[in-house]
Amino acid sequence: MLTSGGDGVPQSLAGKAILGLDLPSLRVLDKDGSWREKLDRALVAAAQEGKIFFLNRMHDRPGGISPVATFHVTELLQRPIMAGKIQCIGTSTPASFAKLQADKHRLAEYFEPIEVVPVNVENAIRVAQGIKGAYETFHNVSYMDEAIEHAVLCASQHMKNRSLPGAAVDVIDAAGAAAQVQQGSLPEEVVEVQKRVRFIAQRIEACIANHEFEKARFYSQEERKDRDNLKQLREKYKLDHHPALNISREEIEKAVSKLVGNSGDIGTTTK
Repeated sequence: MLTSGGDGVPQSLAGKAILGLDLPSLRVLDKDGSWREKLDRALVAAAQEGKIFFLNRMHDRPGGISPVATFHVTELLQRPIMAGKIQCIGTSTPASFAKLQADKHRLAEYFEPIEVVPVNVENAIRVAQGIKGAYETFHNVSYMDEAIEHAVLCASQHMKNRSLPGAAVDVIDAAGAAAQVQQGSLPEEVVEVQKRVRFIAQRIEACIANHEFEKARFYSQEERKDRDNLKQLREKYKLDHHPALNISREEIEKAVSKLVGNSGDIGTTTK
């Protein structure tokens, strides 16, 4: 994440509204250039109302050749940012922002990099505890509190290529799915909807990681529809009438072993 202010120093976001400017390149038809002044005035007026602008993937550049003038959002923001009249938060990868700096992109001079670190174990445990109810309903299981914490610790230590809390959620899901198999085979249409829900959940995670929030919102709506459908199917086949299986540390470790392709024992060190 990158921030900019009139003096280039990050400021508190308390009481501020964030206005997204995650836009494609703009094709400008005004021949007299008056659109620039109109845009500047609109941006400054919004900034005076307490709005901070959010620029997603600020390193992206427009491609192709157009018969009309084409400008990227970063180019449109340069004048008011350099004049110190608006504030922006931009997102970029460390490598991409370093390239902007190496290319001496004027806008890069007005942003101060702030590293956004992955969620730590303690916060990941809170997230996992918050969502466990949804997976208990989904798999008709009951996760012991120690199993949730164990899932986060195991994911942190054995799934180094994944970040928390997503890796831990996958472990929780896998453990629930394995327990569900023990209860007996499910109707095919139930299995298919469950697969779709998992797929959409992965797409949402990927969209959020890539800051594609509009796509994530779309997938969230689709996930909600499929979960409603799944709920109706569970009622149809009376699946929730079966006693819920308890998920313990042992089931969590088996799930991690399967996910990482390890046939040996999985354990964790103490926090």
